[in-house]
Formats: sequence, C-alpha cells, structure tokens
Amino acid sequence: MTKSKSRKYRFLIWGAKWLPKLLAALSLKNARRLGAFVGAIGWYLPTTHKRVTRKNLEICFPLLSAKEREKLAKRSLIESAKTAAEMGALCLWEHKRCLELVAQTDNERLLDEAIAAKKGVILLAPHLGNWEMMRHFLASKSAFIALYEVPKIKELEPLIVATREKAGMISAPANAKGAAKLFRALGKGAVTAILPDTQPSKRSGGVFAPLFGVEALTATFLQKAAQKTGAIVVCGAALRCAEGFTLHFLEVDQAIYDPDEKVAAAAVNRAIKACINLDLTQYIWEYKRFRARPDGQKRFY
Repeated sequence: MTKSKSRKYRFLIWGAKWLPKLLAALSLKNARRLGAFVGAIGWYLPTTHKRVTRKNLEICFPLLSAKEREKLAKRSLIESAKTAAEMGALCLWEHKRCLELVAQTDNERLLDEAIAAKKGVILLAPHLGNWEMMRHFLASKSAFIALYEVPKIKELEPLIVATREKAGMISAPANAKGAAKLFRALGKGAVTAILPDTQPSKRSGGVFAPLFGVEALTATFLQKAAQKTGAIVVCGAALRCAEGFTLHFLEVDQAIYDPDEKVAAAAVNRAIKACINLDLTQYIWEYKRFRARPDGQKRFY
C-alpha cells in the first residue's frame, strides 16, 4: 500500500468511527437542519449525484416538465442529505430513544398479522426515507435479523455488527453463509428487511423487470427467500415527518411468490413503485438504478 493510500485508508476509518458520533450528538431536528444545509449547498455543485438524479427523473417521469423535474431533483438531494445526517442518531442512540421517534404508523396491522402467522416476515423496504428507523421498529416487534454488505475495509465490519446488535438485532453478512443463517431465522418466525432496489453485482443474480416503465435489473433474492422459507412479504418505509417518522406498511402483489422469476420481479418493482409514490422526494434518485441495460439498449449514465 502506498503512503497516500495508507493515509486515505486511515482517514476513512477515522471518519467512519467519529462522524456518526458527532452527528449523534445533535438532536434529530438539528441533524436534519444540517443535512438540509449541506444538501442545499451541494445542489449548486457539479456532482455525480445531481447528474444521476436528473437522469433518473427524466427517464422515470418523462411527462413532468423540465421545471417540475428540476424542483423534484433539488428536494430529493436535500432529503438524501437529511437521511445521511440522521444516521448518527439512528445508529448510536439507545434503541428505546430511537423508538420514541416513531410519531405514527399506517397499516401496522399488516405487519402484526404477518408476524402472528409465525411463518417469518420479509419486509420489502426500498431506499426511501430512513430504513434504519424501520429496522429499530421491526426489532421491537419480533426477533429481527438483517443482512449487511461486508465492507472493503475490514476494520469497519465490527462497527457495523456492534451497531446492529446493540439494538437487539441479529446480523449476518450478505454471502452464502449469511443467507443460510437468514433462512433458518425466517423458518423460526423471525422478521427481516431486504432493500430490493439495488442492482445485483452479477446479472445472474437478477432479471430485468419494469420499474416506472423502465427495465431494471432486479435482484431475485427476496423472491427466493420467500419461496424457500414460506415467509410473508410486506412492503414498508419510514418517512420523515415534523414529529419524527411515520411508518407506512403496504400490501404486496401476490405475484411476488410466483415461481417465474420475471413475474415475481415485476411484482417486487410494483411494490417498490407504490412505496416511492408515498413521497417522491424522500427516495434516493441519485443511485444508478438503471446502470445495467438489456442487450442492445443504450446506457443511461
């Protein structure tokens, strides 16, 4: 490792350890204010986030005027900055204190009924609002297990695991061993949350299905987990509100359980779209969701 890379490596570790602590020292209101300020400043910079957000909104909402899309793009990037600023609190505050941030729930009975069935529950939770808040809530309702991406910097993995387990959550790496642990837990009636709107690293891990009318490479892990374990799928999101968070739960199309991967993936994307439509501004449009294209199609980014 070169000297410059070693310095960058140490800086990343330091930032991952101390930035959340600094943010956690703020009240939720002040963290959001900081996020809004950073997001507003960032809007005037020529960032990749802004470019990708504009492109995603252009291809997903072609009927909106350019002015409407520009307004939505700015608000979305500000909301994303708020999400980042909230992570200190939601990762480091005590579990009980985080639960006090839940101001309201909508259709909570869907979750309760699924848990009561004791078949295991998979919450389909897109990158909308703040998904860490939803994890706290789920852990308060049932045994909760969550997969995590193993970081490239090995020193950060203990931090991720400790943060989750502090709130009573069970953690498992997003690999074959972790998936087996997840399936066993679901078989015993546990609850998990899966972020279904990230593009799989390999094409073999997904199929193309429409999202807002645009073909998107959609991971098949969620459907396979539901089919293998018999778990019930519910859609959900934790959206920011003035008092904290409002937690929404939505029914999913039963086609999610279809053995045909394309049929199931299309149902997953319909659920994602329904969630996003709750508040377009709180979705992470800066993610290159349509990076992979079907054969013969032109790249967007």
